[in-house]
Amino acid sequence: MRHFLGLSLSALVLALVLAPISQADPTYTSDPVLADFTSGMTYATVIADFTGDAGTTPPYTPTSADVAAGLRFYANGSSTPVIVEFADATSFIRVFPNIDHADQAYDGYQYAILGSNDNSTYTPLFDALTVTGAGPDFKLGTFTGTAPLTVNNVLTPGAGPAGTVGFIADFNFSSAYKFYEFVPSTEATSANPEPEFSAIGTTNVPEPGSLLLLATGLVGLSARKWRLFSR
Repeated sequence: MRHFLGLSLSALVLALVLAPISQADPTYTSDPVLADFTSGMTYATVIADFTGDAGTTPPYTPTSADVAAGLRFYANGSSTPVIVEFADATSFIRVFPNIDHADQAYDGYQYAILGSNDNSTYTPLFDALTVTGAGPDFKLGTFTGTAPLTVNNVLTPGAGPAGTVGFIADFNFSSAYKFYEFVPSTEATSANPEPEFSAIGTTNVPEPGSLLLLATGLVGLSARKWRLFSR
């Protein structure tokens, strides 16, 4: 009986710890308070040439005030990627798209994401292939790679110079990267191949490797306790 309980506890802990990593489809939320998403954010620096209301000269690191003001940046030309750099590699990123076509399905999922640690070799991480629903309550349809964990599927109050923040998406990839590249998604390529953002940020979320290590440790601890109690 103790053996069964020990294994059940271990399995439960492992499932709870690894659940966010294996999630396939986003959870959709409807929080209109932008500060709920900008609080505690560390923002990546835009290092590739860009244009938009935020300026045109890299490097540019957004602030929460910039996000609240609706300032945006996007690639200087539809064939040029947006590249951002974090101080340290991270697997968790929060994407703040800037929405200026709220009635168009592509605008909330206008980007594909690639990751790199040398700003040279990039690994494809996510691409939106189709979008479902009616505006502005659009949802991700088919995709490749890792879907966002959550999408705040509303536009936050207050328009920026040309749009407003909406469809804020949280991603947690299986590996950590220092550089992230954003290019037009497959879904948006034929409609408006210039994904626009107000910021890309991160918070202190445990890396997937750390979560796995924690789960392994907890399983080992449960097994040790079972051996002690079974004597």
